Amino acid sequence: MIPRIAASDHEQFLSKYYHAEQPVVLTEAVDSFATAGEVCRKLNARINNDNTASQRLLWYDVRRNLLDQICGTPEIVDHVMNPDGAFLRDNCVRIWFNPAGHVTPWHYDGHSLHVFNLQFKGKKRWTIVAPETPFLCTPFSHTTVRKRPSIRGKRTFTFDLDEGEMLFLPRYWFHYVESVDDMNINVNWVLMPKVHAAPSVTARREAEMMWLKARLDPVLPANAKKTLHNYAGVGKPAVDNLTEHVSTTAGVMRLGKELVRVPFWLIALPAHVAKLRALLRTKRELSRLRSNTEGEVAAVEQPQLVN
Repeated sequence: MIPRIAASDHEQFLSKYYHAEQPVVLTEAVDSFATAGEVCRKLNARINNDNTASQRLLWYDVRRNLLDQICGTPEIVDHVMNPDGAFLRDNCVRIWFNPAGHVTPWHYDGHSLHVFNLQFKGKKRWTIVAPETPFLCTPFSHTTVRKRPSIRGKRTFTFDLDEGEMLFLPRYWFHYVESVDDMNINVNWVLMPKVHAAPSVTARREAEMMWLKARLDPVLPANAKKTLHNYAGVGKPAVDNLTEHVSTTAGVMRLGKELVRVPFWLIALPAHVAKLRALLRTKRELSRLRSNTEGEVAAVEQPQLVN
């Protein structure tokens, strides 16, 4: 069972979970009296009117001030999003709108990100797997080879994230997420810590892959080059930090290890098809939500943050 502690218990969170890079659910992180429909309309109205917001694959990247009078930033999140201890992007908040039945396929997040995932409205069912007991991924990607890999022998947690709760998901944890309620709205705050990750197979793979990409920069495809140059929102400083202990031998061996996985693309085809379907469904849903809120003024009752 995944640990749960009060969002107001900063000392326990920092010492036992954040610095140890262990997942935890922070309860009573926020209390909103607006309905899911109201929140959905107001957030989309603000996104429509904000030229700094950008639509990604399955979510929106926005700046923190877009949440003013709607959600705000919990104090514990504000505490760790400090440029002295983390690499931060300008648009460090992700907003998700997912209908019931939406599934986020198995993967771990790129850019070595810690994620604070607030279940602002609705409910989602999570299964997460530790980076020291990883799944096999397709070459140079964060997506698992199999659509529904077995979790037997893995260090894993399965749990529901209820409205008002916030999951701290450390970097490199694999996750599979199912949307439960009719409309599920999640707010994420993302950052890459400047301290090195807890040792794991997945952490080592990510560092070696980025070391390799940095050396192959001149010949990388456009998408891979974009990821490299914008890693963790800052590019080279984050990549240098991540890869400073990767040896040439380890980096070259990583190339061989990833190339050996190329035949797994055929096995992974169902997983990639599922990911593409989820992407297309979500893009249609995001377009519908935005078109329904054009011209609205964005203001809802300020929820009570638990700090």
